[in-house]
Amino acid sequence: MPGSLIGMIWDDPWLLSALSPGGTRLPPRPVVLIEGQRLEVMGSKQIIPFLDMWIPLVGTKWLPHEVLARLSGAWIACLFQDSELVATCVLRPQSNAWILETLHARKGFGTPLLRSIVYWLYMRVGPFSLGYIWELSIGGYMAAWYRGWLRSAKAIHYGWSFSVHGCGFCPVSWHPRPRYILPTFFQTESGCAIVSDSGLRNGWGNVLAYRGDPDWHTIGVKGRWRSLWMHAISGPKGWKWTGECVVLGVLNAIHQTLDLEWITAEI
Repeated sequence: MPGSLIGMIWDDPWLLSALSPGGTRLPPRPVVLIEGQRLEVMGSKQIIPFLDMWIPLVGTKWLPHEVLARLSGAWIACLFQDSELVATCVLRPQSNAWILETLHARKGFGTPLLRSIVYWLYMRVGPFSLGYIWELSIGGYMAAWYRGWLRSAKAIHYGWSFSVHGCGFCPVSWHPRPRYILPTFFQTESGCAIVSDSGLRNGWGNVLAYRGDPDWHTIGVKGRWRSLWMHAISGPKGWKWTGECVVLGVLNAIHQTLDLEWITAEI
């Protein structure tokens, strides 16, 4: 989640109340969009007519039918300025919380999008908790901490990478189609893992969960990935720190316990 976007709403009255111990059950203020702006929140089937605008804004290389498969069960919030799509995010219901994913906005449109979805969620389900994952550089993490943007953080992880075929960061082209569209379970003799392709045709697979000590090379070869990435407090044997800090946060944590290990087909 880009810090420049979420940073714009930290001083909103609802969010200040939501960051208090136990969160808040008070409603956020109604959102008044400027002339020409409108918010539409759609299911995966309703987004079909807008995919030609949505895919370029998000920057994914998934094909339209692959995007729809990964959006199944989610709600897609779209902010339009006149007839142009200028901001979007994905909202996924999960257990006793909602998950915020795939947040992309053109400059100046992140704030109205976030304020609108907060109000939309409250009107739809009442008091809610909103989980997010925020990948930051060391400098970005220190800036977020200094500005008080980490008050909703529940855990701090780090980014880790495993190279299956040489250096995962080398600037070489990688264009094979992903073998698996949706997150896939892999079982090896020593452990298991759930891996999701990045969707960028860059040869990266994102490890969403694992148990034991999986054979990462075998998993990478099966999935046609040249490198694997995950966020965790510490990396498995043979993995290297990427220099990233990963914040797992919950806005308005009104529940005593929230599962921070959510697994979704994020785009």
